Amino acid sequence: MGKICSILITLALVLSFIVVAAPVSANGVYYAELVANITDPGAGDHIMGGDEFTVTANVTNTGNLKAEEVTATIDISGNATLKAGEVATKVLVTSPQYFAADNTTIEVSWDLVCIGGGAVNITVTPSGIDFFTGGLIVGSKLHSDKISIEQKKVLEVIIVAPPEDYALNVTDPFEVTAQVKNISSLNATDVKLTLSIDRYAQMKTGEVALRTEGTLDSNETSGNHTWTLECTGEGFSRITVTPSGKVGDTAIPADALEPDTVTVRQGDFDVANITLAEGWNLISLPLIPLDSHIEVVLAGIMDDVKGVWYWDAATGPPWKSFAPDAPYNLHFMEDGKAYWINMEAGQPLYIAGTKMPEGGELPPAYDVVVGWNMVGFKSTADNVTVENYLAGTKYTRIYGFDNDTWFVIPGTAYNTTYMVPGLGYWVAFTEPGTIYPL
Repeated sequence: MGKICSILITLALVLSFIVVAAPVSANGVYYAELVANITDPGAGDHIMGGDEFTVTANVTNTGNLKAEEVTATIDISGNATLKAGEVATKVLVTSPQYFAADNTTIEVSWDLVCIGGGAVNITVTPSGIDFFTGGLIVGSKLHSDKISIEQKKVLEVIIVAPPEDYALNVTDPFEVTAQVKNISSLNATDVKLTLSIDRYAQMKTGEVALRTEGTLDSNETSGNHTWTLECTGEGFSRITVTPSGKVGDTAIPADALEPDTVTVRQGDFDVANITLAEGWNLISLPLIPLDSHIEVVLAGIMDDVKGVWYWDAATGPPWKSFAPDAPYNLHFMEDGKAYWINMEAGQPLYIAGTKMPEGGELPPAYDVVVGWNMVGFKSTADNVTVENYLAGTKYTRIYGFDNDTWFVIPGTAYNTTYMVPGLGYWVAFTEPGTIYPL
């Protein structure tokens, strides 16, 4: 009996210790609770597109029990990213330290950079381990904070004259007139405009590219700035006016500046328009280009070109390619050939050229070899059949690609299917030959 009593007394002491050791609050529950609060920037704040900025948040333990292994993680959606070297998850407390209860607060920050205009949504989420349970703090005891900020353009150029696709004789001087507007809620200083020309035009003797406006307050538009130019050759010229300036002591980043561009037509030539979709396009030039250098042919759409590929079945290496700002071995885009072009966004491609060569030159002819050839349709006419265009050659398969879809032209339809201006074709020839376009 005495032995049983001793065991019961011991058990009672153990239970008493457990009860005493277990935390008990006024309502009988102890817990850790983490709350994030973004303090800077404020919701709805405007930040210059392309600028660097800091996101600062407080993480507070509003519970009545300490927390361990506390972190805070930032999530960004929109045109902003962490600055190089930054990490999304910041450690606030590691063991054996702990995050005290009852509204203890730790501040944390991240450096970000804008990479374009538009809204950026930012979320800061805390995490940690509950000291009592040893498990992750979850559910109603974990609170994120979200804000949305707007990356603003600051300066926008408007080219007043000439209008797009303005036609000129190659001997004509012409004027370009532009204004600049401050489209932000910020005041800008040291505002300037710079004119640039990609080809076939130059500034008249005595003109300078840079013009100074000075100060432009919020929503203010400048007066006219005018440059006099003269033509240097036949073709399309793209003329761009780009703004610059400061907000306070900070130079306005490129992503907060909106240049404007106008294209003028100089000389007497034909124009063809090819509609390019986002993604892959199989195209050919309906005209003999005035200048077949690939940088000239694609100049009007170069900002959206990912790459161009051509299968040179005759000379090898078979694939030749071009990509902006990268080494390349495809230097020309010529009539009679077809090309794969991969586009970042859909754009119309305008070709400046002629239907026939200049007087004294032979009409065009395009040699083909046995096997697959990338064949172009050199014509703006929509009533030329496959049979008529490829007359005199021996072929067995014809494929095309349009609207992101392959199609085949069956042999039974060669005399009823029309070639499409601007499209390119894969043609399998069984004998060497020459295409003499109509």
